[in-house]
Amino acid sequence: MQIPDPISALYSHQGPFASVYLDATRASESGDTEVELRWRGMRAQLAEAGADDKTLEAIDEVAGAHLEVAGRHGQFIVAAGGGVLVDEITRQPPLRELGRWSPLPHVLPYLAHRSTQIPHLIVLIDRTGADVYTVLDDIHSQQSSVEGGAEYPLRKTGRDVWNERAFQNRVENAWETNSKEVAQAINHQLPPEVQVVLLAGDVRARHLVNDELSKVLPQRVKVDQLEHGTRAEGASREALDEAVHSALLHYIWAERRDILARLQQAVGRHDYAVTGISAVLDALRKAQVDTLVLSDDPSSTATASIGPDPLLLAETDAELSDLGITDIQHDRLDAALVRALAGSGAGLVITPGGHQYVQQGIAALLRYTDASTPT
Repeated sequence: MQIPDPISALYSHQGPFASVYLDATRASESGDTEVELRWRGMRAQLAEAGADDKTLEAIDEVAGAHLEVAGRHGQFIVAAGGGVLVDEITRQPPLRELGRWSPLPHVLPYLAHRSTQIPHLIVLIDRTGADVYTVLDDIHSQQSSVEGGAEYPLRKTGRDVWNERAFQNRVENAWETNSKEVAQAINHQLPPEVQVVLLAGDVRARHLVNDELSKVLPQRVKVDQLEHGTRAEGASREALDEAVHSALLHYIWAERRDILARLQQAVGRHDYAVTGISAVLDALRKAQVDTLVLSDDPSSTATASIGPDPLLLAETDAELSDLGITDIQHDRLDAALVRALAGSGAGLVITPGGHQYVQQGIAALLRYTDASTPT
């Protein structure tokens, strides 16, 4: 995944930053009070770490303020200089609530959550049209409907005598006409970030739409058919939701497997890949990194020395001093890595248990190599 624009925009602001991961769930009648108490405890920790009053007061205005959101959910907030820079709702509460005051925003937990999401369409089809659900992330989704122009006839008689074959052919033609119109409408309204289209509903109709989509959709968009779900009014969504979740997990893991396979091949050839913290940081400083593969390790205490520019990062102060950098700070290694990726337009793959695959849980596929690239 590429670093999202709202995260990349953070690095145009001066730090330090307050990063907040809050459980904003109101599970009972006293839910508002519970959220307030959780934020107050986190606020005290931020103040003790040095957060200024204006920045904390800005967070006061938004922490737990999304009263329109029901059920279990979390809230991710980044603030600095007396203003809130990011305020996003997540569908699930954070695995670990935290508030951090640091030179760089602490965004990797948020990105790890985003990495399990794929922008997608859910298309519930019958023989007259379709309901289209566009899901881009936790908070950006919308619904629309597409109705085909061929309204009659739409049902066969189930008999195949000679005087009814013309009728049966008209039914088939109506289905095909509606399927083409549904496919064209999906293609025209397809957001550029959507990667997967999931078709559910009437079996015959979804096969027809699938065939039409294969002719018009860009190759980067995958189409899959689900066995559960119907367009009928009042139908339960539980089985459909499970099928959607399963299908998306399949694509997420397939993407990770592809990247890890490419990495394994490149490392085996000693070409266009590096592993380990030192080699990856060196490659980032030279903007060599195309895709960073990083182990998801919330317990990590690894740190980096950082300069004012996104690509100024190293394991030690001495490495930056040798480059003539005098304004040196220290922060979490993952925070420095994300800033460097945003600054160089590189991609990120977050994988659980990455230490099993690569040295120190970090590796990179490279855009280019030079004489200093380790082999």
